[in-house]
Amino acid sequence: MLFRSLRISPSVALFLLFCAFLGWQLSHGPIAGQPIDPPGPGAASPRQTPRIAIVTLITQEKSYIHMSLRNKDHYARRHGYDLVVDYEAHSQRGTTWWKYNMMERLIKTDKYDWMWWIDFDTLITNTDIKIADIIDETLANVTNAHEIDILTSHDCNGLNTGSFVVRSRESAAKYLRYTYDLHAEAKQRGEQYSEQDAMKKLQEIDPLVAKHTVQVPQWKINAFPPEIACFDESKKVWEHGTFVIHFAGAWAHLKDDDPTGLLMRKYEKEIVWGDWEDIY
Repeated sequence: MLFRSLRISPSVALFLLFCAFLGWQLSHGPIAGQPIDPPGPGAASPRQTPRIAIVTLITQEKSYIHMSLRNKDHYARRHGYDLVVDYEAHSQRGTTWWKYNMMERLIKTDKYDWMWWIDFDTLITNTDIKIADIIDETLANVTNAHEIDILTSHDCNGLNTGSFVVRSRESAAKYLRYTYDLHAEAKQRGEQYSEQDAMKKLQEIDPLVAKHTVQVPQWKINAFPPEIACFDESKKVWEHGTFVIHFAGAWAHLKDDDPTGLLMRKYEKEIVWGDWEDIY
């Protein structure tokens, strides 16, 4: 009767009621599911967690296989990284070259933003530290951050590829392939280049590769213990709380039937693991 007396059709009345409800809803806050304040063109977007693979290789029986694998798997689980391990190497250049083959293979999958190569004779002694944060800190200190493809470290002999980081894109894969050419050229001259020698030489002779590479202090990603006193210019030895420890060339520094295993077992006690209940 009300609609008839006001000469308003039921459909118009329903529309007016809907508008009244909508006005009340807006006066009390945003509609559910709608952003409160959409970001403007200059607003920073939320930081996206990079996709990272931890990459390593073991092809022989060692006394510390379980220790090394457990350590790296624990770290990968803790931070949501992937652990990629190969147990065979098929490079005609030698076993150590297989690390570059692995990197190239992973770049082709387009699954990762960065790949961290770490030799098997290592322990991540502080699992609180994220390799992603080290990458960010390093790039924040260079002017051409978007051009950097490789993060390396040095020891007392120069470049050491026991721990280095590669951006997962074709330009990085290209630099790795260049090292194969250097190896082939050296072989024709009767010389023998390791994968480490080739990468070092490439950075020396190719300004473009050098421009796309940045050196990280050894203690940050590739620290040596006092038993292996071969440090970069910082002269900083591994200490409790350091990120990684590497037992490179332990055989040349310790007189023992199993020098690397001896050091691995000694420093395993120093690992900062974190609460396993939060990981498993």
